Amino acid sequence: MSKVIKLGNYKGIEFKVEKVPVSNEEVEQQIQMILAQSSQTEEKDGDTVENGDIATIDFVGLKDDVAFEGGTGNDYDLEIGSGSFIPGFEEQMIGMKVNETRDLNLTFPENYQAEDLAGQDVVFKVTVKKLSVKKEAELNDDFVEGLGVPEIKTIEDLKAYINEGLQQQHDQQYEAQKENTIFDTFMNDCEVELDEDAIDEALDRQMSYMANQMMAQGIQLDQYLQMTGMDEEKLREQMKPSATQQAKLEALIDEIIAVENIVVTEEVLEEQLNMVAQANQMTKEQVLEKIDLEGFKRDLSRMQASRIIVNNAVEK
Repeated sequence: MSKVIKLGNYKGIEFKVEKVPVSNEEVEQQIQMILAQSSQTEEKDGDTVENGDIATIDFVGLKDDVAFEGGTGNDYDLEIGSGSFIPGFEEQMIGMKVNETRDLNLTFPENYQAEDLAGQDVVFKVTVKKLSVKKEAELNDDFVEGLGVPEIKTIEDLKAYINEGLQQQHDQQYEAQKENTIFDTFMNDCEVELDEDAIDEALDRQMSYMANQMMAQGIQLDQYLQMTGMDEEKLREQMKPSATQQAKLEALIDEIIAVENIVVTEEVLEEQLNMVAQANQMTKEQVLEKIDLEGFKRDLSRMQASRIIVNNAVEK
């Protein structure tokens, strides 16, 4: 088991974190993004590919005169200058005419994810079928009202709405930075003799969390390892420093639980179970079937102990 050699001060920790106000530039950037997302496309008055055009193309990629996997597309809308394709593809299309077919002689980057193509010379046979241009939306009160956001009718309303959303983001960033600063100060004032089993358990949890996060994005852990050129052992080695810190923090938090005699009441347990059930559209009974109840209670105790540290911290 891990052993706490010294439990440092965990009440009255001093911290200093700057609060960053929302700038006019941030609000303007958000407005420009909304305008760009609301832009329409219309057929170009002209038949020559230029930077910024949207070219509808057919293409086939050839390596040694043989089409390679993933290198073929039909009726693909490519914004010239977007950098969506490999270097040189869009640049070599500039000057092409509608209905023209051109061979693009290109080289895949050395770090390209498909190893059989990385660094290889290829030819893309490209046909331009149509050219379009973006028509930017115009910022006015009619446009704002057309966004359909309740009670947002004017440009000033929109700016205030965006400002409020950005302020919430800034506040969340402030809270996260504040907690990181507090816990860093706390841990630097403590000493823990870590058990390897505790580190391995923390590593297992981090690996499991990472795998679940990637699965939610439709990526398997094996695919991620293949894309990054790592094996599981190398990934665990990379994650070990953060897992070690996590194991150290958990040992210290558990010590605070003992010192403060923290016990999760039935009322708190019931409330948290109901929150989990509601968030996952399940009944409380279904939640209880899926979770490790003792582990759930331990996590709640650790949350309470962590709040003691944060709530008693003092801003300089």
